[in-house]
Amino acid sequence: MTYSCEVLTPLGGTGIPTTWTENNKKWLKNYTCYTSTIKGIGQARNELLKTAQAPLVLWLDSDVELEFDPVPALFEIMQKFNAAGVCTGQLTVGRKWFLQVAAEIDKLEIERYGGLKIVESRAFQCGLYKREDLLKVDGFDSTFDIAGEDNDIVRRMIAQGLLVLQCNKIIVKHHVNEQTYWHKFKGYHKGFSQLAATMKPQYQPETQRSAIDFSMLKRMPLKYPLYKLREKLSLK
Repeated sequence: MTYSCEVLTPLGGTGIPTTWTENNKKWLKNYTCYTSTIKGIGQARNELLKTAQAPLVLWLDSDVELEFDPVPALFEIMQKFNAAGVCTGQLTVGRKWFLQVAAEIDKLEIERYGGLKIVESRAFQCGLYKREDLLKVDGFDSTFDIAGEDNDIVRRMIAQGLLVLQCNKIIVKHHVNEQTYWHKFKGYHKGFSQLAATMKPQYQPETQRSAIDFSMLKRMPLKYPLYKLREKLSLK
């Protein structure tokens, strides 16, 4: 396979040390990597998008750990389906009980969508995109400064007939800051509320006020209800 790709990593928003950004370089040594410390996730992504020159860009958040180079497999899917972007599945990593629940939620999603699915959210933590298609929809909306910027741009890509896929057979590890996990729910909810105000119902993203998932209730009858309670309390 022949392709030209650059790696783009926004920094400063996750509260996670950039350890993984450094560790990932061993897998990404064949690519030029760019980072941005601009505050506001939408603005940071736009700066990186303007900096990039290659036809393909791999978005890789600083709290994502790689155990392989994901580009060849993502590129193969992109070519096969003529997709504008293809992102990986993910597994949450952490020792705390609520991160174990989050990891189990990830596993359940992977089981439900074991192959490919059209994605509407979490599409830029680790995903390969055609740069021209991101520019075609005018890049990211900088008013999304905490969350929702990926949902918003995918919505606009779908509206223009572009295809964005998630492959749950390609998995990366998503490290989460245990100290700020619940506090960030408020910020994420702000982004999702902002997004919901302008979205068509069929493109509604995942939200922090999601209903009880009975499959999760069977898996974790004690921890999962407690997780949902903490989720609700964190939004007050």
